[in-house]
Amino acid sequence: MIDQATDAFEAPQPTNLLKTSVFNIAENIANQLNYQLDGDVKSVIEHIGGKVLVKDFWAERGKEDGSLIVRSQNDFLVYIPSDTSPLRDTFTMAHELGHYVLHYLWPLQVQKRVPFKLKATRYGSDRAEWEANWFASAFLMPEAEFKKTAIRVKSIGQLASEFGVSSQAASIRAKALDINVGD
Repeated sequence: MIDQATDAFEAPQPTNLLKTSVFNIAENIANQLNYQLDGDVKSVIEHIGGKVLVKDFWAERGKEDGSLIVRSQNDFLVYIPSDTSPLRDTFTMAHELGHYVLHYLWPLQVQKRVPFKLKATRYGSDRAEWEANWFASAFLMPEAEFKKTAIRVKSIGQLASEFGVSSQAASIRAKALDINVGD
């Protein structure tokens, strides 16, 4: 179990990879972990040693805002808010998985960094957050399948439903891939 009080945690540092590189990494990770479209992201996280917990961020406001706590490889916690929808939770879990892959595993494995502890907060808006969002969108909505499905469906809502994400997430992914969908 993670003892947050006695350990020093670092904030995620951006990889500064191109958006397309992050998309490719996310799709490769999804394939390696056998993630299926509209699948169970929580099971994926648990399969690689993480735990997903529900947290009342409003009750703890000002005390603890960590949404991802990584103590070591295969020892991490993902917190999802108690007041959000399952579709939002899916994206949040994929986003936190993105932080784990890009801002923890990448520095360890690719940059040969010495092990460290990582904590991503709920209210960030810097480049590392963008990267985690890019990762989540490509993990949940891989480009080839997304484009193929976008041709078949008539609305963003239908597209979102096919991938188990919110309409907002599907709309942002469509825009990133320069895809026009019926509505």
